[in-house]
Amino acid sequence: MSAGPDEDLDCAAALLDLAGMTPVRLAKLLDGFGPRLAWRSVTAGTHPADRGRKFARAARGVRPADAARRYESAGIRLLLPDRAGYPAALAGDPGAPAVLCADGDTSVLEARPAVAVVGTRSATPYGVKVAAGLGRELAAAGVVVVSGLALGIDAAAHAGALAAGSTGAPPLAVVGTGLDVVYPQENRLLWERVAAVGAVLSEAPLGTAPRRRVFPARNRIIAALSDVVVVVECHGRGGSLYTAEAAARRSIPVCAVPGSVLSPASRGTNGLLVDGCTPVRDVSDVLVAVALARGDAPVRAAGTAAGPPPVGGDAALGLDRVGRLVWEAVEDTPTTVETVLLRTNLSLAALTEAVADLVDLGLLVSGAGWWSRA
Repeated sequence: MSAGPDEDLDCAAALLDLAGMTPVRLAKLLDGFGPRLAWRSVTAGTHPADRGRKFARAARGVRPADAARRYESAGIRLLLPDRAGYPAALAGDPGAPAVLCADGDTSVLEARPAVAVVGTRSATPYGVKVAAGLGRELAAAGVVVVSGLALGIDAAAHAGALAAGSTGAPPLAVVGTGLDVVYPQENRLLWERVAAVGAVLSEAPLGTAPRRRVFPARNRIIAALSDVVVVVECHGRGGSLYTAEAAARRSIPVCAVPGSVLSPASRGTNGLLVDGCTPVRDVSDVLVAVALARGDAPVRAAGTAAGPPPVGGDAALGLDRVGRLVWEAVEDTPTTVETVLLRTNLSLAALTEAVADLVDLGLLVSGAGWWSRA
């Protein structure tokens, strides 16, 4: 086999595409070999990790240069450890992909903190609102939002990060399919937008369809790329718990957003809080966790002087002291009059007047003995 412009990448593409290949098998083939030597050993039937010569048979007639051209034609780059473009956060990680596929610019992670914002696909309106707010405020503070481009919390977090605009940090996604197989289809536009300004990564070869078992494995990459993992909503056995477990094994801080004890979508996150994970009340809690993890000075959320607003708190900018006090005392779920009185220490008359103004502004919704954020 004659050497091409980059024989290592050609051989990596050929190995990645072999029938029956998995990330674990690929890692075993490349361990201590490198792509060129691994390919030659596989095709010769002498590779110790291919004792049954399964991959030797699959490699017959395969031309590495043709495999590499398939990725190049699709606009996908192959990234190898210890080479330019491969995320430094994965260097030395025990679960680092042996070959990583990339659509977009992986340099978005350079010199920027990264936070994974993950959660259930069947998110509640509360969870979607919180995830979008965190995504937007983190990106505005210069933090790369990492997620999985799934429905629900993942999509909301990435949409929020994109809403920060050109001055915000670009988002990064890790998916479980081939980069030519958009999943779910409902997120096609979001996928394209993330790839256009940030990057979408996968360890799966082109053409890989969604399979249930690949997503928990994908979540270890999301965790490893991040300084902090934030779980917004998660069911009792939700897939986001795999991300939290992967982060904990790597000593990466895990934070969780509290939710209603009556909501199944918050059963997993509330359980994380019981287990000792850091609660997230607003973006400032996440930024403090990032600073502690990186040993940096805390980053202040964009547009604030003394500190960041609560998640979604930009709606309260411009309110007077009493109005903001009431706004911050009311939750996204129904909050009783008694609770707001205790939290604000206002008289009932002053509270009633302030709430009336907030309802008129469309910031609060009034119910029978309770209020909630609109």
